[in-house]
Amino acid sequence: MTSATPDLTGALTRPFPRSEDEPLRRRALQLLRMEINFISNPDFRDDGQLDDEVVNEALGQADTQTKLPAELPTHLHRMCESDLLTHEQETALFREMNHLKFRANLLRTRLDPDRIDPRMITTIGSLLARAETIRNHIINANIRLVMSIVKKYDSRQQSFDELLSDGILTLMHAVEKFDFDRGFRFSTYAYRSIVHGVYRSVASARSEQAQVTSDAEQWAFEQVDDQSSSSMSDQIWDNLRELTVSMLDQLDRRERFIIRSRYAMGFHRKVRTFQSLADKLGISKERVRQLEQRAVGKLKTMAGELDLDEIFGARLA
Repeated sequence: MTSATPDLTGALTRPFPRSEDEPLRRRALQLLRMEINFISNPDFRDDGQLDDEVVNEALGQADTQTKLPAELPTHLHRMCESDLLTHEQETALFREMNHLKFRANLLRTRLDPDRIDPRMITTIGSLLARAETIRNHIINANIRLVMSIVKKYDSRQQSFDELLSDGILTLMHAVEKFDFDRGFRFSTYAYRSIVHGVYRSVASARSEQAQVTSDAEQWAFEQVDDQSSSSMSDQIWDNLRELTVSMLDQLDRRERFIIRSRYAMGFHRKVRTFQSLADKLGISKERVRQLEQRAVGKLKTMAGELDLDEIFGARLA
């Protein structure tokens, strides 16, 4: 009776896991889980040339001729340092950005976390990093478009910075969705998206302000009911309404939204979770929790400073 000889071929060819390989394995798993969005094109090839002269020229330019408003804050000046892009530069940048992502995604399909290839991981990282550099350049080159739109919608309900932040977020989404091969300018495509986004933001803020006023009236009614009063002077009513509106107005827009959502106020008929608010605002769950704590702290401070005798004093007159 003979014993079977074990086949050691696989064991000899399979690399032994080493502790120094663990960071590479984690990076490989991270790349496999990452979502790489790009606009595909029939001209893309795995071995395509990526160093485009027009792209390098556009990335190396700095705008020294365009005059920006003197009152513009320093951080906004820095955001507008990139030149406006020509149609040729714009097309080249979008083509290269999407081609880089195409290459990175193709290489990623060959990744094996159990058989690490450090060179492949490095290559994928380099492709994605250059794509990110190009993306940021396109965004910076179009910041002035966002500013020109936002200035038309600046309102009492929302500051210029709030609207600019919303507009830039819309611009970023537009960069990811733009198909460079259709032949028209990116500004034409982005303009409508930004206008619609800013308009929705302003409309939402106005609606929220109207609801705040309605909440103030309801709160005033409840306060009077607690005082067992059958009537209330106009002066007390006005005092309570102004007080409530004033307190909520002292919170910034995100804080107001979080407080109303967390405590089912106004349009929000049920309490929303930290995670749902994080998804809605595009921030982490922990950041939502911090903003709620900050807002509650502000409201407590304001409530502690109330002079109830002054508010209800007119009732005794």
